[in-house]
Amino acid sequence: MSEQRCAVVAVLGAPNAGKSTLVNTLVGAKVAAVTQKVQTTRALVRGIAMRNEVQLVLIDTPGVFAPKKRLERAMVAAAWSALEGADAVVHVVDAPAHANVASGAERHSVEDAKSITQALDQREIASILVLNKVDAVARPALLEITRELVEQGRYTDVFMVSAKRGDGVDDLGRALAERAPVGPWLFPEDQ
Repeated sequence: MSEQRCAVVAVLGAPNAGKSTLVNTLVGAKVAAVTQKVQTTRALVRGIAMRNEVQLVLIDTPGVFAPKKRLERAMVAAAWSALEGADAVVHVVDAPAHANVASGAERHSVEDAKSITQALDQREIASILVLNKVDAVARPALLEITRELVEQGRYTDVFMVSAKRGDGVDDLGRALAERAPVGPWLFPEDQ
């Protein structure tokens, strides 16, 4: 029997980037609410995904954006707090927003993603870049978005996924499991 391994994975991104959908797909069950409404996730939500002898504890975080109100500041602070003690950080980016920057909502999403990239870089935190909703973006645009973000940040890997459809999510789960440190599981296998 192989050694047990466990990794705590913080899933970070702008509002509506698809963090909750990604966590649900990796876990294989709905553990986080998914809606079009921004800021549905207001506190840290944990989901547990098993990959053979590896337990991935996925922390779905509130969206990171430029907060104006006290509640918004608390939610953004909660998102950043998930990085403390995390074995891996996944930065989820809404690819269609980057491809269609013309409207206000997309512009905010792009600005928020860039500020997350810069904050991770300033904190010297390497992360995994996950471009989500890639099924809605042409390949040349995806490559340009990837190039821009990789130039700005500290990314160890890039995954292109459609969390809603499940495309590319198994590859991400496998990569997270391969890098998980040896150690006891944090939760019982059946939880």
